[in-house]
Amino acid sequence: MGSRTLSICLDGRVIEVDEGDNLLTSLLSHGADVRYGCRAGVCGACRLYDSDHGHSILSCQTSVVADLSLSVQLPFVFSTFSLLHTETLSDEAVALTLLGPGDDSFGDRVNVGVSVAGGEAFIECMAVNVAAEPLTVVLQKALLSADAWSFVLALRTEDSLQVSSALGVRKGRLLYELGLDDTALVVVSTFENQVFEPYWQAALLDFSAHFLGQYHFVRHQTAEISLQDPSLGAFFERTQAEVEGAPLHVIYHGQNISEQSWSRVLRPLRIRVNQLHFVR
Repeated sequence: MGSRTLSICLDGRVIEVDEGDNLLTSLLSHGADVRYGCRAGVCGACRLYDSDHGHSILSCQTSVVADLSLSVQLPFVFSTFSLLHTETLSDEAVALTLLGPGDDSFGDRVNVGVSVAGGEAFIECMAVNVAAEPLTVVLQKALLSADAWSFVLALRTEDSLQVSSALGVRKGRLLYELGLDDTALVVVSTFENQVFEPYWQAALLDFSAHFLGQYHFVRHQTAEISLQDPSLGAFFERTQAEVEGAPLHVIYHGQNISEQSWSRVLRPLRIRVNQLHFVR
């Protein structure tokens, strides 16, 4: 007897899959826009939410055994924030500092509403401010539509923006939950995420006395080619020499490189997979 055909509804799009199929693999094979990282249930990048109850599931660790109605986002409540300051970080990124009724801090995920033709779009961002300071987010041109980017560039002080954060999620816990407060660590980022370097540096220097630096992949290189770049190996060799045999932990700020691919690079350097931490 053949397996049953089941339906996955992801934010309104219906996909048919065979019973028992891996949820993440099925979604990606149908072209669904789903984030993922380690594929081992560690990084949490592939987390999806039950549209009816809000329960979360790790799609890489889920076999489809019933029809599912899913969303890439938790239910949100939006609040009005006022723009305090805009800082141009580069031709392709700006930082917005916002004042409003929120308590998000470094590493938390928030949605910022921007006006576009035909309505409003909501951009998911990472908060980069420390606790108890006004919310600061970085918006990147490459991740926005032309309309949304034009809207961001036209913002002025005291303009209002709608901002939301996930309900029921502990705030400002990223670094504590990674458990890296007394370890030697480095950050490896995709090229697009190099704009976050000063924020990582400020957060980690305040959090740990053993932050040894940050490495960025080269623009336009694929993930696999980036991992093979000799300069990455040289970076790890230099930082390992600084810790003199102590464990070196690696924060990867990016997506679409599996734990298996990372392990092939880290194994010769005697860096274990449990010393690798994914942040999307």
